[in-house]
Amino acid sequence: MSARRRDPHKAKLRRDRIRRAKHAQKAAPSWRDEVPPALAHPFAAERALREVQALIEGQKFESVDEINAQLAALTAGGRLSERATAWKRDDPKWRAQELAYDALETDDLVEALRLIHEALKLDPDCTDAQRLMVSVATASLENRLHLMREVVDKAERNLGESFFQENSGHFWGATSTRPYMRAKRHLGELLTETGNLEEAIAVFERMLELNPHDNQGIRYPLLGLYLAMNQPDGARRVMARFPDEEKFMASFAWARVLEQWLSGDMDQADAALARARGVNRLAEPYISGVKAIPLETPEYYRPGEESEAQICAKELSIAWQNHTGFREWLRARS
Repeated sequence: MSARRRDPHKAKLRRDRIRRAKHAQKAAPSWRDEVPPALAHPFAAERALREVQALIEGQKFESVDEINAQLAALTAGGRLSERATAWKRDDPKWRAQELAYDALETDDLVEALRLIHEALKLDPDCTDAQRLMVSVATASLENRLHLMREVVDKAERNLGESFFQENSGHFWGATSTRPYMRAKRHLGELLTETGNLEEAIAVFERMLELNPHDNQGIRYPLLGLYLAMNQPDGARRVMARFPDEEKFMASFAWARVLEQWLSGDMDQADAALARARGVNRLAEPYISGVKAIPLETPEYYRPGEESEAQICAKELSIAWQNHTGFREWLRARS
């Protein structure tokens, strides 16, 4: 095992990147054999979108063709980043966010801390930098939860109540909302880790209100929480928002099995089990407890294969672990 893997702080940074890549992959599953470029550079697309938005900010366009022509001009010759950097060179908030992106992408803890401190000097309100500082803090879980609440509260104040009213339902489309949404997700994860499951549910539900398209894959941990809390009605509502997903996504297919089992309909549970096995049979040993769920799941997956099985088992692990009776029932049918 390498020294980088042994260092718990570096491992935390790495797991954070894995979660980002994994849920981006789940939001738009790849059917290709190779690793999608977005996984190798998870913030490349976001940075490019941010640069475009900066360069056309305040401009008025008469038609879609005019917008497309302007975008073509901006991206000609591959100088988009250079132009945006020159345009925003005197904007400390812009420069702070660029440093935060660099910190998010580095594997080096010392370098990450340097970048975070630089970003916060330029902009004490830089949400991504604040969130990363909480991630690497040598504090107790409860203290990190307290700090993350403060990060989210501060970001909400900075965005303003009117911003939420005007943009609810369209978050994530604007890059300015994404650091807040990442912090909100981090808060939900910490609430889950500390056993505050009802509050975690409220956080994730709010995120789906803000971004119904769910680019972050919030539906998966939310689904696991409803099932863990023995609330099959809540799980059904989540699945109803994304109809037909259980036909090809292992997480939804196997969640349906537990949802039917919790509802007490054993015939339907058996039918759901048959369908889930058809979607990804390899997940069953992990879900039933026959095989241990890996501490680190793959960075990307292919439907129906071992990589997807591990991700399915991991992201809904709180549900499986909270229902030992279900696992016994599942083992009896293997």
